[in-house]
Amino acid sequence: MSILPLKRTAAGRDAIAKVLNLILPLIGVALMIAYEYCDTSCSYLKGSFFGLDLKWVGIIFMAILFFNIVFAGEPPASQVRHVRTIMISAAVGVEFFLIGFQVVHNIYCPFCLGFSACIFVLFGINFTSMNKWIALVSVLVGLLGIALFFEGQAVPVFDL
Repeated sequence: MSILPLKRTAAGRDAIAKVLNLILPLIGVALMIAYEYCDTSCSYLKGSFFGLDLKWVGIIFMAILFFNIVFAGEPPASQVRHVRTIMISAAVGVEFFLIGFQVVHNIYCPFCLGFSACIFVLFGINFTSMNKWIALVSVLVGLLGIALFFEGQAVPVFDL
């Protein structure tokens, strides 16, 4: 009896990707809920996009991704894949900006960085099925959109 190295199959990768596509959005929601109750230095980080708190943007975004996978069917239609490509890729652009914001202000939020990790892993596991041009344009639009419409602060705010 010989021990053969395990071979990774396309079906195995697809199964892992599907599980991660279900779990990572739930982790992202949990991270944003935990961030709501953060009372450490990262609580100084505040941000909004079009006036909506980024925590809520993150929760809504991840909920849409989760339900998109749950109700997409097998195999997902190309329109659904394109919507996921746009959403995940634009989020990558947004996360580049938000990580840069933390670097510039030298305040790092583990919840925000964990959320970013979820986005980057989602991008990585879905990249092979993405339209590369749509992904590239979406990353740039996400980066530009957050740069134009982000309002943030990284200083303690004292209520009087």
